[in-house]
Amino acid sequence: MEFLKTYLLNLSKSQKTLILGLSLSIMMLVVAVFSKDGFVTVNEFESELQSLVQLNQKIADDNQKLRQEIEALKTDPYEVEKLAREKLNLVKPGEVVYQIVPESPQPQ
Repeated sequence: MEFLKTYLLNLSKSQKTLILGLSLSIMMLVVAVFSKDGFVTVNEFESELQSLVQLNQKIADDNQKLRQEIEALKTDPYEVEKLAREKLNLVKPGEVVYQIVPESPQPQ
């Protein structure tokens, strides 16, 4: 420590100014990179923003598909019938429904 003190006292004014300037620059760089609003935080926010944009696009695509399905249900009777048959297991009057039941394995 004593060596550092004598070394700094023996420097010229321009050398002291240079060391002070470099020290301040390094401190400012550290603050700019690692502070709350620094480059690291900005980079994390940009990554989060990108993932949210992708999620938003996926939701918009899903909404568009649902709008098309709603429009088809409003205008196409075949779509209503298809939905009733698939989701509600309904049949038309007079239709015969055959249900195939898999054979259970015989105990040995």
